[in-house]
Amino acid sequence: MERTATLHRKLIDIKPSVFESLSQEASRQGVSLKRFIEDLLERSCPRREVPESGISRLIGSALPKSGDLVSINDDRLKYLLSK
Repeated sequence: MERTATLHRKLIDIKPSVFESLSQEASRQGVSLKRFIEDLLERSCPRREVPESGISRLIGSALPKSGDLVSINDDRLKYLLSK
């Protein structure tokens, strides 16, 4: 399980029957209840692509429609777009 730099801690209410069921399953798998619930939540979330950095989004908007770098007059921009 990968950890990000920012973790969100939340207190949640779990019905006793659900708590008991989750506890038993965590025990069967040999992990703590906390770890089991964290893994369960992470697996249930849809995977998202890593967001592009602000610069890479802007680079696409600076490209000419023709895709031709020769028509760009700014040498620095031409260099960045060639990478």
